[in-house]
Amino acid sequence: MKPFIPHKLPIDELIEVKYFMKELLNSVEKITEYQTMLKNTKMNPDLLLAPITIKEALQSTKIEGTQTTLDEVLESEADDRIKSKDVREVLNYYEALNKGRELLNTLPISTRLFKELHKTLLSGDVRGKDRSPGEFRKIQNFIGPEGCSIERATFVPPEPQLVDEYMSNLENYINTDDDMHELIKIAIIHAQFETIHPFLDGNGRIGRILIPLYLYYKGKIYQPNFFISDTLEKDKHKYYKLLNETRTKNNWNEWIKFFLKAAAEQAEKNIKLIKDVESLYEKQVELATNTVRSTNIIKVVDEIFNRPIFTVKSIKKNTGLSDSTVRHYLSKLEDINMIYADNSLRDKRYYFYDLLDIIR
Repeated sequence: MKPFIPHKLPIDELIEVKYFMKELLNSVEKITEYQTMLKNTKMNPDLLLAPITIKEALQSTKIEGTQTTLDEVLESEADDRIKSKDVREVLNYYEALNKGRELLNTLPISTRLFKELHKTLLSGDVRGKDRSPGEFRKIQNFIGPEGCSIERATFVPPEPQLVDEYMSNLENYINTDDDMHELIKIAIIHAQFETIHPFLDGNGRIGRILIPLYLYYKGKIYQPNFFISDTLEKDKHKYYKLLNETRTKNNWNEWIKFFLKAAAEQAEKNIKLIKDVESLYEKQVELATNTVRSTNIIKVVDEIFNRPIFTVKSIKKNTGLSDSTVRHYLSKLEDINMIYADNSLRDKRYYFYDLLDIIR
């Protein structure tokens, strides 16, 4: 199999908008509803977005074969115990998402931004740490079953000497205003990034981080908070097949239709999640304030909504309350079965199962 030679962007002549107009309108409607709910929530929106973002990090790395659970990731965040490589990969993805948001304050979506995100993604003791973090590849890579040779690859990206040229073209496309709707455009951008495959490792994850960053960059969402990896992971074989058909068959319309349907489905999931979390928050605030007669208990409730697996130390650090106050409050919340503790004698972990059941 020879290295692929992609189309340069734009590819307007290959796009037939009427083929997926219904899906486009539906995804726009659902994403707008999701964003409106976030803006109008009575809660701090960060409390809603924290578990959504962690779940995105988990699902995006899961597509690449990472084997860990939401509970394991949250447990590792709650204390300083040694983290497995799989958990570290999820946390790196989460950090790269946050770094991308910060970088957009001073940078456009660009080669420099891609490389900074990649460096964060492959930092520490994770798979791919020795595969040139933060640098475009200088050798040929290929995609296929683990252990296969290039002859049996399902896809061979462009030759390494062409990567800079194609990434420059992609960067120009991202930063050029045109008549293409941003949701169509990000579907094209994501597919083109995956086709170029500019890094030796981590291309899928960087390509999926790019989705919310681009929509935020273009003002379509008010924070980079719209993730679709949960839906893509559910249909990952279809995801890969339709991505590959943009190369083998120029079947861009089917890919874009699939992408838009995934976006609408994810927005619906997020809308339900917001409603469920808001309802739970109102009930738990009332329950907690009736149990502990101090306004400081709200700080604790907010923190356990921010991270539903926690320790005394993590609550103390993030609320500024004293050790004795935190222990007293958590004991009270345990008494009313709002939270549950493990059996550790030291560094006890607490679990807020009502929220975990919603976001798992």
